[in-house]
Amino acid sequence: MQEMILLFSLMIFLFLAGVPIGFSLLTCSTIFLLITDMRPLIVVPQQVVGGIDSFPLLAIPLFILMGNLMGAAGLSGRLIALINMLVGHVRGSLGVATVVSCAMFGALTGSAPATVAAIGSIMIPAMLKQGYPPRMATGVTAASGALGNIIPPSIALILYGATMNVSIPKLFIANVAPGILLCIVFVITVLIQARRLGLGQATTGNDGVPDQRFQVVLRSLPALTMPVVILGGIYGGIFTPTEAAAIGVLFSFLLGICYRALSPRALWKVLEESVCTSALVGFILGAAGIFGWILAAARIPSMLANGLAPMLDSPELYLVILTVFLLIVGCIMDAGASIIILAPILVPIGLALGLDPIHLGVVFCVNLVVGFFTPPFGLNLFTAASVSGMPYSVVVRGVLPYVAAAILALLAIAFLPMLSLGLTKLM
Repeated sequence: MQEMILLFSLMIFLFLAGVPIGFSLLTCSTIFLLITDMRPLIVVPQQVVGGIDSFPLLAIPLFILMGNLMGAAGLSGRLIALINMLVGHVRGSLGVATVVSCAMFGALTGSAPATVAAIGSIMIPAMLKQGYPPRMATGVTAASGALGNIIPPSIALILYGATMNVSIPKLFIANVAPGILLCIVFVITVLIQARRLGLGQATTGNDGVPDQRFQVVLRSLPALTMPVVILGGIYGGIFTPTEAAAIGVLFSFLLGICYRALSPRALWKVLEESVCTSALVGFILGAAGIFGWILAAARIPSMLANGLAPMLDSPELYLVILTVFLLIVGCIMDAGASIIILAPILVPIGLALGLDPIHLGVVFCVNLVVGFFTPPFGLNLFTAASVSGMPYSVVVRGVLPYVAAAILALLAIAFLPMLSLGLTKLM
């Protein structure tokens, strides 16, 4: 037990010291093996390779490449034009368009900061021009940018499924309703703020001009087709999530060629960014492989589950504690790393209390993603401040109503399991 306390203490120290997560996990695991003589050090490379030697995990670099290709193809402007045309007559329509655009674009790219940067660079200046307060313009963008990490296909869900050996297609379909719920509560928050502030309507420039409306729909149709092809193929049993990611890469590449947005220089930049991001994720997964092996060999998850289960006399109390803890973790730690490190420790406790593993996966991932825009360290907050040029304090004040709305949605997701499990019953 003393060695395990040393392991976690050293890991926390390295995290706080700014050491990259992969190196922290690898260092802690190696030191633990040296001081305990549990196994020879040859187990380190064996488990590192084993941590990434998984066919479902191959979907991660492919989805990263697909998202970067979609971003380079300039889809954000096309989606915004379509949504503005549909909701431009509503009070606070630019805010509503921001929420929906972030949800759709984020689902394609799978990156919350990239979504904030792409949508925010267009929508924040437009909202400021229409008289939106700076705090509202930046707050709604920072919060909505996280929606894409919840609405499938989501890298966080793939990581959870691979880590906890849970069906990834079922996780995808289970997260549809929670993603829509968060989108709805954000739209309601925008409408309430717009009415309170007396904001007007947006001018879409397409009212009464059927030809222009048709052109807007036609230009955005390929982007709208992508989720249908990917998710429809997965749920229809036509291909696996990994195969769907490969098809998405091909579709995105052809789309970029058709839009004439992928010059050789742009394509090289996309490939470079995708390789760097995928290598970082792969290194963390490999380091987490040996870390997870140590936890399993030392029987830490089962010891925690057996020790805490009598203290947590109800699943409801466990869900409350889990929600609060993951919200805090999510705003200071990357969602992927949090899943890899914490899920093998925390999820078995919930399973011992009789909770469904799919429901737990949804609660786990949604909580961590909400941390993207939870003050004071949410990554989306810094991205929104950078894109808008506004002080960080302005973004924090603007995002607070959306944090409150998200917490209400989180409680509903946690305590109404049919929100996540309802659609899975149909599979």
